[in-house]
Amino acid sequence: MNLVKCENGHYYNAEKLASCPHCANEKIQVPVPDLTGARQSAVDTYIPEKQLSEKYKIAGACPLAGWLVCIDGNMKGDCFTLFTRTNCIGRDTSMDVALFQEPTILRYHHATITYHTDTAEFTLSTKQDSTSTVFCNEQPITPKHSITLAFHDRITVGRCTLAFIPFCCKDFQWE
Repeated sequence: MNLVKCENGHYYNAEKLASCPHCANEKIQVPVPDLTGARQSAVDTYIPEKQLSEKYKIAGACPLAGWLVCIDGNMKGDCFTLFTRTNCIGRDTSMDVALFQEPTILRYHHATITYHTDTAEFTLSTKQDSTSTVFCNEQPITPKHSITLAFHDRITVGRCTLAFIPFCCKDFQWE
């Protein structure tokens, strides 16, 4: 572990993070409790919004379908679970794929990935009125055309690149 102190006095593991996550949270105005001098066990777990706890209740009722792995960007190395429904990608913590350290991504609904149980396929799309840029394997995705995803497709949203890893497929589906 490479423990580093940022210019604002926060400590973070530089082997796992390119920059201070505390400073990043402050930039996007996520309140962080002051842990200076406090034992971490004495501080309650912080849930930023009621929606976040609701998201995990929903997730428990909906099985996983695959993953996105950040392979380039501020959250490089992080993994995000996709569920057997429509998964929203955005910067807000209420999004299914919450890329909260990526300032080039829209806060809400930059893109969506939907798992279709009837065809065992995943589709990537953007909203009809969206001005967001989304690419799959360097090809632009337009609001009028969604694309069917394949194993290891590269999805670029803003300056973040995600690798797509399906779990559910024609050979396996939840019953």
